[in-house]
Amino acid sequence: MTRNAWGRNAGFSVLELTVALAVVGVAGLAVWQLLPASRDVAQGDPAQLRLRQAQDAVEGFALRSARLPCPAPVGGSGSEACGATALGELPWRTLGLPRADVPLRYGVYRTPAADLVTAVARFSPLLPPAPVVAGYSAAQVNGLDLCQALRVAAAAPTGLLAGGVPVAYAVADAGPDRVFNLPYNGGFPLAGAPSTAEFDDRIAATGLGELSTRLSCVTRMGETQAAARSAYAALDIYRDAEMFDRFRGFAYQVRIANTKLAIATLSLASLDMLNAIATTASAVSLAANSVGVGAGTIAAGVLGIGASAGALTAASVQLGLAVTAETKAGKQAADSTVVKARLLAARDAAVAAAAQQDTKGLLP
Repeated sequence: MTRNAWGRNAGFSVLELTVALAVVGVAGLAVWQLLPASRDVAQGDPAQLRLRQAQDAVEGFALRSARLPCPAPVGGSGSEACGATALGELPWRTLGLPRADVPLRYGVYRTPAADLVTAVARFSPLLPPAPVVAGYSAAQVNGLDLCQALRVAAAAPTGLLAGGVPVAYAVADAGPDRVFNLPYNGGFPLAGAPSTAEFDDRIAATGLGELSTRLSCVTRMGETQAAARSAYAALDIYRDAEMFDRFRGFAYQVRIANTKLAIATLSLASLDMLNAIATTASAVSLAANSVGVGAGTIAAGVLGIGASAGALTAASVQLGLAVTAETKAGKQAADSTVVKARLLAARDAAVAAAAQQDTKGLLP
């Protein structure tokens, strides 16, 4: 190999080495820049974790208390203060959370029509007036009342986020620099905004419909209303059974009266029979001891006995039919009474179940 050939080969190898080192350097720089992000992915973004913990605590409080927590005063002890304000700090002490180095900011939906921090009776299904279920009060307060407040708020929403976006509540974390970039005294920026050099606060917000879905409001309110409708259906069926029972009772009394009438008719037929026999006997005796009394009188007496016997037979048949009808009517009346009692128990059970469903609210 000549010197020139070796030199050319040596120069080419140096160039390749330079390119390789440059590629390795760029790759190393990229890896170095991705290491913090990978650590955040592996360990979780602390700000996002704090926001998720706050949201879980707020919604757990809502399930327990049938309302959202009130804001805590900025710089206070972390306990909620239910005045007229809708903005402040997250009431971490009330929610049972540890105190953050920079307490989160918190805003909640509050209007005169639908104040989500006020636990008052807003929803109650219409139940039958009877029976009165022991311990049940239609004015009780539970999660269903919060669901109704969310429905009212969704019907006429007021914006809590920038741009008038309505949400049930919003939470803000100071972000990586641990300094809030906004005062949060007039609302919250939109959640999910990208961090910039001027703004790195993290925002989490839960919409009115989203919170309603998380609380299973539609399902629970539907189940409660369905239970109330079932109670009224059971009441209607019982009322029909009660009316039918009265009808069967009246029919039974009619059959009893018919039997009594048949007995009286039979008694009269028996008296007529006895009277006809007595008349015939008198005619025979008179014919035997008197002159001028002939066979015609005796024949008339015999015919009277025959007619009385026919009437007596008809009265006996009528009594038998009346007794049979009375027995049948009695059984029908007894059966209808049993059915009425069973449907009364079903009505009471349906009303109790509806009251229990309303009392349970959003609890499992």
